[in-house]
Amino acid sequence: MARITERVGDIFDSPPNSILIHACNTKGSWGAGVAAAFKKYSPAAFNYQKYHCTTPTGPSTSLAAYQKSLVGTCLLISPFPAVETLNFKHRTPAKPTTQQVEKKYWIACLFTSSGYGKNVDTPSAILDATKRATADLREQIRERRIRIQQNEQMKERYEKSLQQNRDDVDTRRLLAICEEETEMMGECYSVRINSGLFGVPWVETKRVLKGGLLDMVIVRPASQKDEVVESDHDDDLYAGQLHHQKENSTKTVKSAERGQEEKRNRIEEEEPIAGATQSGSMNKGVKRKNGEGDGAEEKSKKNRGGGKQTKLNFGKSK
Repeated sequence: MARITERVGDIFDSPPNSILIHACNTKGSWGAGVAAAFKKYSPAAFNYQKYHCTTPTGPSTSLAAYQKSLVGTCLLISPFPAVETLNFKHRTPAKPTTQQVEKKYWIACLFTSSGYGKNVDTPSAILDATKRATADLREQIRERRIRIQQNEQMKERYEKSLQQNRDDVDTRRLLAICEEETEMMGECYSVRINSGLFGVPWVETKRVLKGGLLDMVIVRPASQKDEVVESDHDDDLYAGQLHHQKENSTKTVKSAERGQEEKRNRIEEEEPIAGATQSGSMNKGVKRKNGEGDGAEEKSKKNRGGGKQTKLNFGKSK
């Protein structure tokens, strides 16, 4: 389980060599929100990721399919455009600002949505992509740190070679790559990814990050303090609320089951009574058939009444 901590501040005030993380779309657009701030801070990083997003890896791969395949991956950009200078000869890398020279940052672009604006992916798809992209970033960091150790020796070798031949262009390029690969990597610092223009509640993204294996510090401006969950205790509270909702749902189901059971019991109790009533009706029908029905009973009553009247009349005549 990852350790996710939060603090108030500016992400671009993080310690040197830190890895700054933000969420991106796969179209190469950094036109608004936090992405626009990253674009302003490092135009070279923006150019790098835009080329990455708009250049399919194979000639037979369509741009739409390629961009869709980027969802759930991460692009880790080095602090300085050494690689960009080599790979983008047709471009002029932006000159680093004084702040960038003093503080070298790696920039990690988590591709959590294929589109943006009205075409942004669903929250569930974004959360799934976040889980996969952070896992990809963690693996890239592990591999980079291994190469950093290996390239230290290569860097020394190329430097000695350049001392003998300063005009060797190939050696200079290899040395530039080694310098990029030997750049130290610090801790991970991130904004509250997905909670801005992508519209995913931060508490849900934070839960996904905590379920991973990449530790990071979340840097947020003071204006966000009332928008979402503020502490780990609130995560427990949120989980408790979900548990409470689940319990209420279970109680509702059990109550409905009890109601149905009581209804069945009432029906079962009423069936013998209905059976007895039906049996009585059948007996009456049999008596009517044998001449012992209501007419016979009524006739019997009249006979008894007539006998009584005779006795009364006899008494009076006497």
